[in-house]
Amino acid sequence: PGNPSDWGSDIFINDSNFGGFGLSDANSGNFYLDANKILRLYEESGNTTNPLYIDPKAVGKLLGIYKDNYWTYGFSIKIVSALNISIVPIEFIGNIPTYFHISIVDYMGRPATNAHIKGALLVVNLVGQGNNRQFEFIKLVSENYSNIRGYTELNFQLPQNISPQATYLFIVNAEYYGMHSQNIYSGENVLNVVMIGDYLIINMSGISGFVPSARHLRIAAIEITSSLNIILNPVVEINETTDSESWRIINKGHYNYRIFKLSNPVSEDVMFVGLLVFAGAREGARYFIVFAERPRTPLSLFYSSHGYRFSGFKTEVIGGLFIIGGNTYYVELAVWRMSE
Repeated sequence: PGNPSDWGSDIFINDSNFGGFGLSDANSGNFYLDANKILRLYEESGNTTNPLYIDPKAVGKLLGIYKDNYWTYGFSIKIVSALNISIVPIEFIGNIPTYFHISIVDYMGRPATNAHIKGALLVVNLVGQGNNRQFEFIKLVSENYSNIRGYTELNFQLPQNISPQATYLFIVNAEYYGMHSQNIYSGENVLNVVMIGDYLIINMSGISGFVPSARHLRIAAIEITSSLNIILNPVVEINETTDSESWRIINKGHYNYRIFKLSNPVSEDVMFVGLLVFAGAREGARYFIVFAERPRTPLSLFYSSHGYRFSGFKTEVIGGLFIIGGNTYYVELAVWRMSE
């Protein structure tokens, strides 16, 4: 798990002050990896630089394979989703997609035939008038099995009273020969969100297609578990010093990041954490759901000392299936000697 064993979720641990590198989940058994530790291996996340990225050179120093600016051994870690789920929306009612094409292949690129596919469409609707307007959460579920090409379709029937400002989140869950994976679709992005531990790191860099107006956060985060359950978790700003509402407004100001903390600890089976955001878009102001993933989905991570393993000698490669936050991933570790 490394030292300290919770280094992934501790935002105050960085390259200079952690004592051991490891990716396992200290609270689980063998073949379980820690989602927060995986997230810190991304140099970029959500079109922005990850402020909590762990440089491979720091790992090399801890492992004793990088000394005096020289690698005695090289290493690489590859992590990919066991099942890759592609989501294509086909039909819409207003801003809300209601009909989807879903295709699934395994980590070897083969179609996942006869996989059990379950989709959940979460719609956040506005009901009432004026100051009496409230948010209504609607969860619609549809399921099917994939055909011989790993393909299926999911269709949803919306209620009649959907507001033009309503927004949505669509999650797909797939089961195939004991492997479990998910993917998510939420349309346009108006904020970049990175999640580490119980913290949400937010900025507006890399956003295109919208006027540079402020984004207004709602009071609670929407957590989605690996079993498609929904949890509402209040959000607080860690530097909040007044009772004003100004901390909920995100704009392109002097600082690159704003950091928020979830009121309740995030359970290991939470895969996605979404924020309900009000934003001014060119086609009109409305609500959006932006989300952070634990870890990125579908995951495709290559974390390496330098270059690829064919640059060295005497390479050893081990790989297998591991669980991260309830989902299945193929993980491969390669180590090679740099010289004879």
